[in-house]
Amino acid sequence: MLLPIYLCAALAQPSPQQNPGPVQAELIAPLNVRHVESGSTVFARVTLDWNGPDCFLRAGSTLEATVEVAARHKIRTGSQLALSFTKAQCNGPDMKPMSLLLAAVAAPPADWENVPDAVFKMPVMFMNPNGTTGFGGAGIGGFSLSHMELKGIIHRFPMSPAVQPGAVIEIKGMKLGIANGPNRSSVLTTRDRDITLDPFTQFLLAPSSMISFAPSPAVINSENPPVQGTSSLSLSAPSPAPANDLEVCAPPGCSVDVPITQRDLARHDASSIDIQQLGFAPRSRRVLDDFNDEEALAWLGPGHLLLAFNSHPLIYRGGASSTSAPRRVIRAVLLDTARRTVERAVDWQINDSHRYLWPLNANHILVHAGNELRIYDANLAVERRFALAGPLDFVRITPNGHIFAVATLQERHSPELHARLHDSLGAEPEEDVNVTILDQAFNTIAHASSVSGLMPPTLLDEGQVNLLAQPNSRYRLVLNKWNSDPLTLARFTSSCAPDISSVAPDLLFLLTCDTATGTTEYRVLGADGKLLLRRQAASREIGQEAVGSQGTGRFAIKVVNASDALSTGMQFKAADLQAEEVRVYRVSDRKRLLSVSVEEPVASLGAYALSPDGASLAVLSQSKILIFPMPID
Repeated sequence: MLLPIYLCAALAQPSPQQNPGPVQAELIAPLNVRHVESGSTVFARVTLDWNGPDCFLRAGSTLEATVEVAARHKIRTGSQLALSFTKAQCNGPDMKPMSLLLAAVAAPPADWENVPDAVFKMPVMFMNPNGTTGFGGAGIGGFSLSHMELKGIIHRFPMSPAVQPGAVIEIKGMKLGIANGPNRSSVLTTRDRDITLDPFTQFLLAPSSMISFAPSPAVINSENPPVQGTSSLSLSAPSPAPANDLEVCAPPGCSVDVPITQRDLARHDASSIDIQQLGFAPRSRRVLDDFNDEEALAWLGPGHLLLAFNSHPLIYRGGASSTSAPRRVIRAVLLDTARRTVERAVDWQINDSHRYLWPLNANHILVHAGNELRIYDANLAVERRFALAGPLDFVRITPNGHIFAVATLQERHSPELHARLHDSLGAEPEEDVNVTILDQAFNTIAHASSVSGLMPPTLLDEGQVNLLAQPNSRYRLVLNKWNSDPLTLARFTSSCAPDISSVAPDLLFLLTCDTATGTTEYRVLGADGKLLLRRQAASREIGQEAVGSQGTGRFAIKVVNASDALSTGMQFKAADLQAEEVRVYRVSDRKRLLSVSVEEPVASLGAYALSPDGASLAVLSQSKILIFPMPID
């Protein structure tokens, strides 16, 4: 018999040690009864700090459950899934015994950004001249930094007074029996289908030690426990439905990025540099989920071009490690484009598959090498170093190169738990994030700490750009200037999550999806929100990207044509890419200056570059670098 749970009277007491409330957690990987069996392990992640007797579970801590029953749906019987939660990451990185009862389940919402209390905003503490932290501001590049705000999503169970023990919210046809399965496990049942739970399914769990069984049910305490730490939560109040103000694109204020014609291509000849002799080996048959960061091009002066690539696809990893991230050896070769000679070559190692090279102004580049960031000059000599406190998560730079936002990961698991989570997820588990804000001399001017889920900031020279989600697939772009009030740049709709990045010279590149057709669209906006360029992609176009040149007022748009139409999430090979088109524009009048097409494109971001003097465009293919002279206008 299912005995209703009665949460002890201690839950009504004010002391958090006596009344910690239920544990809020979420499923970290999809769960289907057809893919598990009795004795299988399931992991969940705590979504809100919980402080109970003899156990503190911080947000991001891991819970472990055992599958007691996994019964598939049959014609005359329903499907069952019984889970008993027996371990938790209490008070540190290791798992410890802890008995929790699954008391309620809720489906993940389709869009967390539209859920009240889901968006958290973390203020970044800037360094005062006396070395203390605060919001007094720091002078950088001739202006005063007063604030920065990092944004992320915090998941919560949809608590309300109506939540009863055994509640199943927004999952049709599913029921939950509490502690009526083997080993006092809670049992999920469905009558007409196999039980399937999506990632981020929300769980509400109660410590067995604080639960008694009574003849009548009681409402689960719906008070949200306070969030601990320095992060501040803010409610995103619903805004009136804004009108699109990015739809109109007409000259002379805006240009439409029209397709390249044969007439465009006939006017431009390119010189080439064979790269296979440099050790570059194309891997055109490798299966990819998206464009990667294996190869990159960057100019280090008008006549010197840097080619960087992963020179070793597989490297032996020796010794024990808490991470299974790939280990790559990056080879950077500095070429004299006029004499076709190698000026210098440098190799370095990194332990991730993320971006490792960022062009800077004044003929410099930033690279991720080993456990540090380095700035190389035009001769590939190291000018500055910044030691990383952990694995690199992301780097974001203002277009003028004056401010760097650097995020590193901090391990929250023991090596054994990390390996088990990786095996369960098939990917690296989430970690804590430390963010450091640097100036152009690598001086630390701000710092912050957060849990995983932090979104990389988009930085312009004037400030930080935030993307705000609103109901009905509407979005708003807001510029938070360093030393003044926020400014709304644009409002628009998109059927997919927009992607926004900053590009030299102080521009925004925005990728969206048409709400009627789902077609990919891209736009280039000025720092004032003015629409400069737009295009609706054709069915076979993928890999849209933009780069720019700081001193020349020019930017380039890249699109790749696949042999067949590729839908979002579809795997592909570099051999499936037919040609890469690059178009160069001038910001001042949106005039197209150059149009090129390159066969055998690589499936890497950053595999093309504008020279700092604006005289040349370099594009990488599977076998060579093509260098196109810019027409004189």
